[in-house]
Amino acid sequence: MTSDQTTTLTYDVIGDVHGQHDKLVALLKKLGYQKTNQAWSKAGHQAVFVGDLIDKGPKAAGVLKTVQTMVEAGTALMVVGNHELNWIQDAADYTADPIAFMDATEKHPDRRQLTEAFKYQPEALIGIFQWLREQPIYIDQPDLRIVHACWDEDALAVLKNAGIDRLNNRALAGYRDTYSDVYLAIDCVVAGCAHTFPAERAYKSEFRSKRFRIQWWPENRVAINPIEIQPVAGQVRLPESHKAPVFFGHYAMVGIPDTLGSNIAGLDYSAAYGGTLTAYRHRPNQPLDRTHFVT
Repeated sequence: MTSDQTTTLTYDVIGDVHGQHDKLVALLKKLGYQKTNQAWSKAGHQAVFVGDLIDKGPKAAGVLKTVQTMVEAGTALMVVGNHELNWIQDAADYTADPIAFMDATEKHPDRRQLTEAFKYQPEALIGIFQWLREQPIYIDQPDLRIVHACWDEDALAVLKNAGIDRLNNRALAGYRDTYSDVYLAIDCVVAGCAHTFPAERAYKSEFRSKRFRIQWWPENRVAINPIEIQPVAGQVRLPESHKAPVFFGHYAMVGIPDTLGSNIAGLDYSAAYGGTLTAYRHRPNQPLDRTHFVT
């Protein structure tokens, strides 16, 4: 993307789709996107997906193919969510063996519809899986900042210092090193979780942390869907207010979409549970305004 594009693009940031392909198509149409050459697009606009494309909903295969086509055509960006992270954790060791890969994918029952959709083309599903591993964990641009769950400046600094910006083999090794700095940073940014530890811990095998989901945004204007894990107040180093706004998903909110800080907005409004798939139309250099949500 050139600097000229950065200053002129309008971003349509879309919340957790969770396999709701029909809702995604309806929202893209409402946003004014049209399907040409198999990719949805709108002149002067770029869609941005906050992760959790898969699981829970009935048509994750369609969502993955739609988003991949848009990203490859340059009409969309995305970050990975915790559901993509979980799939990668389960299946990354089996991509050389299609049968073992499909079995590992089905470790989560919601992903059986993925293996069903690709049962005669497992290599195609592996290709999408490998493509997902190349998508960013966060977007930190002068005019746009995106994470799936939590924008914690300290956790992001750990990832940047480690040279980790996507879920490649290096990142996965760090994530699998339980309680390492990289593991804790990824768990915060992608899954919105923090940990507390016993006062004494000589060896990792001898203790487990208490893991909990945090509510890190400063303004409490919306509720969390009661069907979901309820977060508790957590202390993080918040996004700097003079920089570009931060958009995130993950938390399955309910109610009328609203901003959650002067430059913070959540976009997961429970599409997986019968709620609306929600977007925010962001024009760079304009303050956040609740009227820019589109559902």
